[in-house]
Amino acid sequence: MFLGFLTACSGGEPPAKEAIIAKIKSDPQTRGASDRTAGCLAEWYLKYATPEQVSAFVEGEAGDRPLDQVAADPQARSVMLDCLKAAADDR
Repeated sequence: MFLGFLTACSGGEPPAKEAIIAKIKSDPQTRGASDRTAGCLAEWYLKYATPEQVSAFVEGEAGDRPLDQVAADPQARSVMLDCLKAAADDR
């Protein structure tokens, strides 16, 4: 897994979905996220964020950037809300 993560982070490709999920589950703010919620959030990043934004997130360089700075369009916000609703349902 670690080698796959390094390979995914080099070049213009975003990290693999599994690397994003691992980061989500290791972050203190989202550590308790279910597999379903973490997968939803990872898919959101892969669809709406640039490869550079995804890499910065996985590498811990993104900081506490508001989601509207990652993807400002209304559809992206709607999909993120669906992910967060699923997270609430999981608790």
